[in-house]
Amino acid sequence: MASRSSLHSSALLPLNRLLDGLTLTTDLVHLARSLQLDSLETAWEQAVKTPKPDAIQQYLGVVDCLCDQAQSGRAFALANMMIEALASASTLIPAIDLATRVVKRGAHNEALAKRLLALLEQQFSEENWWDAMRQRAGIDGSSVNAQALLEFDRLRRFTKGHVVYHAAGWGEGVVLEFQAEQGELSVQFASGRKESFPIDTVIDRFKPLDPEDLRAMKLLRMADLKTFAEKDPSRLIRIVAKLYRGTVSSQQLKNELIPSVIEEKAWAGYWKRAKLAATKDPWLKAEGTATRPSFVLRDRPVGLAEEAAAALKHENSLGDRIAVLRDYLARGQDDEVRAQILDVAQKTVDESLGHKKDNHAHILDGILFLEEHGRKCSTSAAVELRALLVGPDGALHAAALDRLATQLSREHAVKLLPEAIGEHWIDRTLSVLPDVPNSVVENVVQSIVDAKCGERLMDVWDRVAPYPRRFPLLTYLLGRAFSDGTFDKRDDKPDDVTVGRVLMHLARVLSAERKGNVFQGRLLSRLTSLLTGKRGFLHRSLATISKDDLGNYLGISERGGEDFPSEISNLILRAVADKYPELAAKNEKPFWEREDAVFTTIAGLKRIKDDYRVLVEEKIPANSTAIGAAASLGDLSENSEWESAMEEQRNLTTRATDMDQQIRMAKLIEDQAVTGDVVAPGTRVTFTEEANGKQRTYAVLGPWDVIDDHTINYRAPIAKGILGLSVGESGEVPSPAGPVTVRIDVIERV
Repeated sequence: MASRSSLHSSALLPLNRLLDGLTLTTDLVHLARSLQLDSLETAWEQAVKTPKPDAIQQYLGVVDCLCDQAQSGRAFALANMMIEALASASTLIPAIDLATRVVKRGAHNEALAKRLLALLEQQFSEENWWDAMRQRAGIDGSSVNAQALLEFDRLRRFTKGHVVYHAAGWGEGVVLEFQAEQGELSVQFASGRKESFPIDTVIDRFKPLDPEDLRAMKLLRMADLKTFAEKDPSRLIRIVAKLYRGTVSSQQLKNELIPSVIEEKAWAGYWKRAKLAATKDPWLKAEGTATRPSFVLRDRPVGLAEEAAAALKHENSLGDRIAVLRDYLARGQDDEVRAQILDVAQKTVDESLGHKKDNHAHILDGILFLEEHGRKCSTSAAVELRALLVGPDGALHAAALDRLATQLSREHAVKLLPEAIGEHWIDRTLSVLPDVPNSVVENVVQSIVDAKCGERLMDVWDRVAPYPRRFPLLTYLLGRAFSDGTFDKRDDKPDDVTVGRVLMHLARVLSAERKGNVFQGRLLSRLTSLLTGKRGFLHRSLATISKDDLGNYLGISERGGEDFPSEISNLILRAVADKYPELAAKNEKPFWEREDAVFTTIAGLKRIKDDYRVLVEEKIPANSTAIGAAASLGDLSENSEWESAMEEQRNLTTRATDMDQQIRMAKLIEDQAVTGDVVAPGTRVTFTEEANGKQRTYAVLGPWDVIDDHTINYRAPIAKGILGLSVGESGEVPSPAGPVTVRIDVIERV
């Protein structure tokens, strides 16, 4: 039994090549559908110069669109040009198909009918079926009529390489041979069975299938069907709908496509895309429910503006409707159609403003969309932006900018901030700058710089610099502003080394988190360029750096690991080699003497992290709210609430900076090699004061482990006097009366 794959024999290749052009752009069809006749003629004349056989479906579509709109004369003129161009290029089958379509639509004249007959004879006269089919169709040399030509077109589709269908049981199959002498046709069916039939039987009882018929495509063009499923899902719905006389249910669609075209596991993804694409398809109308729709083929495609208006019925919110209209406007290829779509948008937004049911973000999306294209509404975008950003309490909610549907809308909204917020827009914007979404924070920063107030950005440095992980883009932007000299007039600006250390920490954070995160990866590239590229910021900070600070830089780059940018690491290593080569030497000191680490137990680390979380998630946000509320009270020069809130902010951010730095330096005592032979973090030590014989016992742990009187911080003076000692050795510890000599009696691991 033959397999389906055997149907793709070399005998069928000419037909396959003929059908390869079905995945085409619809530029010419669109021009015909929208009756942009001047543009269509210009594009058509260009196409005639280099006719493409694989564009035949587009040429046929133009004829259909023009005839549907009472433009048969123009359809004839254009088709006649293309028929001759195709014939001259020796691509006769497309020329025949186009001429036949003109005849079928009744747009021909006698000259075109004779030309079609000549093309048929030129292409098929050598075939063994030519005489038999010509006679059956009623074609003779004395006269040519449309009915005979169309009948011949039907009959020739019972010949080799075409698909025929038997409704009573055989199903669909490919004609393999036309045996004129025997008066038989040989057909290989989808089931794999091969049979021969009398020609009269096949013509009377079988039906030739159109190349776009789903059954024919499953036999000859399965690859095209799978491509449509992936790239043009609504086209696949149209193909199946034709099989069901123009209306297909979701269940029928599923039955026809699974598993032959789409695997069961891939159905959900296709169905989601297909339902969305169908709402935008001019040839499809969706009926039924959203979960179980059916699709109806239209007799004619709706215009782009009509299509847009119809598509809006499937969207639940104004924001989604505006997104649909943006898409349709982008598809509009002439001013008249675009104006019609904008009219639909204007009506949609005005209706929303009238009943006030949509939220401010969606209304603002609509107003901005219209203003971008020169349209005005009864409410300005600035007024609606203020309603979006300013709460009932007068506080500014910058995060609401991300509720706008498109990046274009967000950037447009940023330009309107001065008008929307008013005279003190910079003060109020700076108070919430850390809350501005990453999508527009760069635009906001630039707007402040453009307003000649760039030095004011320094006001948020202390609120941002300690948290590069929370504010990566804003940290970078402030660093770039510092590098560009924006803060040079500020007496309170940090030095180059301090800013460099913050940006180094940011580089470490980004390099650790950039995998799978496009935003982090791009920002790391920009940061690396800032530090080592033309701006050369890192060169400036390294020029006068101290040994301790350079050691800190080196530690940051080493902790960054293999993913840390090599351009930065290499620059640091060169500075070490030039200035303080001893920093590169191996550290043989005890682990607790490391200056770049804070040793603690697991329990201690949890305590500090819990305290830090309360600080940054509760206390600092509460303070930011207080700052916003204070800013809304008016003149900041005589605003005691503002001054108090800002003072509290400085205290909180300083504390958070210290805690954040210590947490990043934390190392677990449990991970260290604590032997119990010497006093070290992680041991319990008992010692005796030699002067009076008084004995005391302490657990030596980290700074966050000191929760009782029997635990000491290894960094405390009393611990420093005994660290590293063994049993029997003596050391000095401080006391109110002065240094006291003690002797180590017992050491054990905690």
